[in-house]
Amino acid sequence: MAGGAEKELERIERELDSSLPSGKPPVKRGVQSGSPDEPSRNNHLDAVVVGAALLAAIAFISLLGESLSPKQKTQLTAASMGGAAGLLVGYGVGRIKR
Repeated sequence: MAGGAEKELERIERELDSSLPSGKPPVKRGVQSGSPDEPSRNNHLDAVVVGAALLAAIAFISLLGESLSPKQKTQLTAASMGGAAGLLVGYGVGRIKR
């Protein structure tokens, strides 16, 4: 009896192997883009641009601040502009690697 089952399995395997379709692999249907198996395809450019704009605004407003010493103004401006540039460069590198 076991020999008959093994022969049947081999026959089914041969049948499946011979009927493999050529071309593109099958597409999974019903999979949401937010599922843990598939990475999100959302582009976060808006958040990066807003963050960079806010840091740039801090830099320019700090130039007008009168309670800071000139050295503190320069430091705050440089840090804000560096943060904005880093945000944009990091986003660009992330998009290239994807």
